[in-house]
Amino acid sequence: MSDPGAERSLERFVQEPAEGSPGHHVMIYIEDDEANIALVEALLRRRPRIELHVAINGRDGVQAAIAKQPGLILLDNHLPDATGSEILRELTSATATAGIPVVVLSSDSGEIIDQLLASGAAESVPKPFDIHQFMAILDRYLPDDPESR
Repeated sequence: MSDPGAERSLERFVQEPAEGSPGHHVMIYIEDDEANIALVEALLRRRPRIELHVAINGRDGVQAAIAKQPGLILLDNHLPDATGSEILRELTSATATAGIPVVVLSSDSGEIIDQLLASGAAESVPKPFDIHQFMAILDRYLPDDPESR
């Protein structure tokens, strides 16, 4: 019998490529919307070299980023416990995570996105996002060949 709350766990492991394989990467997605999570999971089936971890709130996302040291963090701006701006501030001020690129996925206005970019986000992708743009971002930050970064 499965736990009915298991799908909404604080951090959810999604897929794991063989560690040490060429182009193996870890990515964290901090997002509380199941539809958005499912979309990213589906898109990552095209990139099996990326190990995805999902955190459904900001605090768990920051902890996961410190523990997992991902190559990329995807961040929603509207989380149940914090704004994307607050989480971004934590990520960019902590020594363990300051160098990790953060891409904000948001349907917010240009002014809010500009503030997030000024606060340290590497890029922003508007929701609903263009799949080709999203895949290009993955390829830019998490290339098949780690030497091409």
